[in-house]
Amino acid sequence: MESFQKSFDVIVVGAGTGGTTAARFTAQKGLDVCLIDRKERSQIGNKICGDAVGTEIFDILNINHPKEDELSCHIKGAKLYSPNLNKCITLTDPKQAGYEINRLEFGQRLLNEALDAGVKQFLDNTIALDLLYKDNSVSGLKIRVKNGEKIDLNSKIIIDASGFYSPLRKEIKSSIIEKEISKEDCILCYREIVKFNPQDQQVNDPEYITIIMDQEKAPGGYIWYFPRNESSVNIGLGMFMDYKGQVKEYYQKNVFNEFIKTKKYEVISTGGGVVSVRRPIWSSADNGIMFVGDAACHVNPLHGGGIDPSMRAGYYAALTALDAIQNEDYSLKKLWDYNCKIINSFGAEFASLDLLRIALQKLSNESLNFGLEKDLLSGDEILEIAATGGIKLSIMDMLTKAIKGISNPKLLLDLNYLRIKMNDLRSHYKNFPKNIEEISEFDAWKEYTKNIYNKIKFTSFGKSIHKENKNI
Repeated sequence: MESFQKSFDVIVVGAGTGGTTAARFTAQKGLDVCLIDRKERSQIGNKICGDAVGTEIFDILNINHPKEDELSCHIKGAKLYSPNLNKCITLTDPKQAGYEINRLEFGQRLLNEALDAGVKQFLDNTIALDLLYKDNSVSGLKIRVKNGEKIDLNSKIIIDASGFYSPLRKEIKSSIIEKEISKEDCILCYREIVKFNPQDQQVNDPEYITIIMDQEKAPGGYIWYFPRNESSVNIGLGMFMDYKGQVKEYYQKNVFNEFIKTKKYEVISTGGGVVSVRRPIWSSADNGIMFVGDAACHVNPLHGGGIDPSMRAGYYAALTALDAIQNEDYSLKKLWDYNCKIINSFGAEFASLDLLRIALQKLSNESLNFGLEKDLLSGDEILEIAATGGIKLSIMDMLTKAIKGISNPKLLLDLNYLRIKMNDLRSHYKNFPKNIEEISEFDAWKEYTKNIYNKIKFTSFGKSIHKENKNI
């Protein structure tokens, strides 16, 4: 029987990008930290992912940028294509530029740096079974280690970064944590990393990630083509959950067969998974616990990118845990500041992007082609949405769009209504309760948010252009 330390300041569940960041900065501040993960150590970081991350997060955390084996290539920006491929919007923003990474090498580096920062105990091949409670507050964790032994670990604070299927979120005794995520707010993804001889086939746009919106070839999601180096690409698609069982067929027909033109290739990685594409959960904290990354839906709703927000959330959780432990207060009232940090960092933007996601999923290919080709949603506006979660247009901008969209007034009006609601939601998120003294204030904030969402969900986006033109 192995000997384990059984009492800690902080237990971090999950050694992904969010978990290792949380463990690193809590340990670095001198806290007694235990980090666990269900994978074996050599596989930490090995995850089905688009593998793209921006540069900004590394400067915020003051950690090394990807290099050498963990860096696949540099990315200048993104190219967004209409379904018919006639329109390409190039999105270049220094804050959005970044890297395509080797996910395993990157994950191993983050793990090693967390351990070097002073993590007291790292347990791989270890499963989190259930939360322990004392006086209505999370006080520890029941785990099963690699030899099958079940152990209780005590802690002042749990940081759960165990992913989308977090067992702790599903089983938590809480009235404010969303335990289940609706399938309407998720997409099913499938991707492969394909290697070929550059003499047989060239990588398209090697400095840009490519995204193709197509409701027929990737219903509810999009197709992606991400360069890795001169001889390999990360290609895949995301789709509505209702297409479970068909995703590989859609991928083979609409992605692989479209992009891989040589018979001499090697598939070096393959797999699928579920990604949340929605706002962060209402509260990412409760008494004695905080949720980070996929476990809290800290994922960009528009493109499913989660590395950057998970690392931000891990860092904020670490800062909040340090303050709570220094004050010997692990209650939701004390941990509420973590929610505020999430909302002010990316939560408001992700919520308004979620509205855009819902609208885009309703649009037909006809409407998408028309809207993008007529610049009813321009590249600059998309960048503004990505940066702020909303759009502000001058009267001249609106007049120009009205002229361009005159043959499809319904779509123009719908997009304008969407802009108004996105700005409304982002403004509302600025009024997120600064504390949890009165739960009624939080409930009222949630109800107003739901009201905005319902207005978009029940708006009929995407009538065909042909039908609308008949009525003009």
